[in-house]
Amino acid sequence: MNEWMQLRPDPLGRPYHVLHAKITQGAYAAAPSDSSMRAEAQGQSSVCSWGAVYLHYWRIVVPSDWVNYGPTSYAVVAQLHDVNSSAVPRRPAIAFEIVDNVLSIVMSLDSAPSGQTLFSKHVSPGDELEIGIRVRWADQDHVPASSGFLEIFDGDRAAAQATGLNTWRDPGLADANPPYLKAGIYQPNTAGAWWTGRQLSMCHVASITADDAETMASLRAWVNARLIAASNRQRIALPGR
Repeated sequence: MNEWMQLRPDPLGRPYHVLHAKITQGAYAAAPSDSSMRAEAQGQSSVCSWGAVYLHYWRIVVPSDWVNYGPTSYAVVAQLHDVNSSAVPRRPAIAFEIVDNVLSIVMSLDSAPSGQTLFSKHVSPGDELEIGIRVRWADQDHVPASSGFLEIFDGDRAAAQATGLNTWRDPGLADANPPYLKAGIYQPNTAGAWWTGRQLSMCHVASITADDAETMASLRAWVNARLIAASNRQRIALPGR
C-alpha cells in the first residue's frame, strides 16, 4: 500500500475495506513516468496457461466523489493485459474504459489495434459493478482461432460474446502465458486539456482469476464469505459471567 493504493472503508457503508486507487494530473506533471499515470494491482502473469479456460471476475464500486469530466475524458479501471515480452507499444487485450460516464469493455488485437467495443453500460457515483469474463485466449500462435472464445457477464446476465482470435499475435512464441488480470485506475492521455488539475479514483472490492469450474454465483458467494469473515465492524467485549 502507498499514497495511491490504500485500503479504505467501503464507500457504500458496508462493514469492510476496499482497495482505493487514485491518480492525479499534478503527480504526473511533477514526475512524468509510466508509473505516475496509473495506480494498479495485477495478478501474476504466470498463473494462467495457454489453452485453458478461465473466469476473470471484478467487483468495483464507483466512488461517491466520482466526477464525469465529459466526452473527452478517459479512464481505464481494469484490464486483461497480454504479457508482451517484446514491450511493443499497444493497447491491452481487454480494457474497461470509462468515457463520459459510460463503461465500455474494449478488445484490441492485430485486426483491431484501436480496439472494438464488446459491451457498454452507463455508470454513476455509488454504482457497484460486477463483471466477469470467461475466456479461452487464442492468438493463432499458441492457440488457434477456432478454439478461442470470450463471454462477458454483467452480474449473472450473459451480456456479450465473441469467438475466434481475442488477443495479440505472438509469432515468436515469446509470451509463455496468456493475458493476466489488472485492477485500479489508469489514465495514459496525459496531454488532454480535460485532465489539467484533475484526479481520478476507483474502489475495487474483489479481482479474481478462477478456473472454469467457477461461476459468477460461486465467486460472489466466496467473496461475500471472505468479506464477512474480515469485517471491520466494531466488536464489543461483554463482561464474563
